[in-house]
Amino acid sequence: MAIHRKDNLKAEITGSGMQVTILSGPERGDKMITVKEIFLAPGAEVPVHKHPDSEETHFLVEGELVAILGDCQFKITSRDCMIAPKGVPHGMKNTSGSVARIIVMFPKINPLREAVENHTVTEKKPNTNVSFRSEMKSFEFAPGINRFDMVGDFLGAESSYFSELTFDSGTSAPNHYHPHHEESMFCLEGKLNAVYAEENNIELNAGDMFTCEPKIRHGVNNPFDGKGTLLAIHCVLNPPPRVECD
Repeated sequence: MAIHRKDNLKAEITGSGMQVTILSGPERGDKMITVKEIFLAPGAEVPVHKHPDSEETHFLVEGELVAILGDCQFKITSRDCMIAPKGVPHGMKNTSGSVARIIVMFPKINPLREAVENHTVTEKKPNTNVSFRSEMKSFEFAPGINRFDMVGDFLGAESSYFSELTFDSGTSAPNHYHPHHEESMFCLEGKLNAVYAEENNIELNAGDMFTCEPKIRHGVNNPFDGKGTLLAIHCVLNPPPRVECD
């Protein structure tokens, strides 16, 4: 495990209005999960493509995009989430006047990618594979911790699970480990404190990420003033198998 500090990560500039930073994946020493952060400038797009060997999750942190999924074209806004199943064409266009920020995840490393040419779509929302924040309800995961479950088998995923957790000051999620899979944890907003193995005080600032290996104790808490928001990313279905520990 390594803490990937936002200030130390080098982004790849594609030259077409898209900036990509690898947060988890083989380049970071991870073996089961790939996570990337994408900034998409106004007028830029992620061309329509498909992954024959993996699903892909897209979490729109902020902004407004026109999304393509299968034969559907529709609008998504901040905190909406879309999963593209294996082999399903998908893409995104930024037709707004502001930069969009996206977190994407594959439940494997080195997924295959194939371009899709002359793809035809219709203006409509898909019946599944998209969670719109305006239609979602949160719940109290632990005292003072509010949680949204955005992606799982309830959204048509085969091996992906996303949740967003907001920690009030002074709150803590139970320490635990996962017997068989990695988990990536991304500090989305504010400041949080990570637990890893025997270390109990690893400070995470907004934009920092760490991925925990299977069978390693980990957790997150907020000893700081103000709220902190975590994006928990698993390469398994919900609920991710876990064992709580001290």
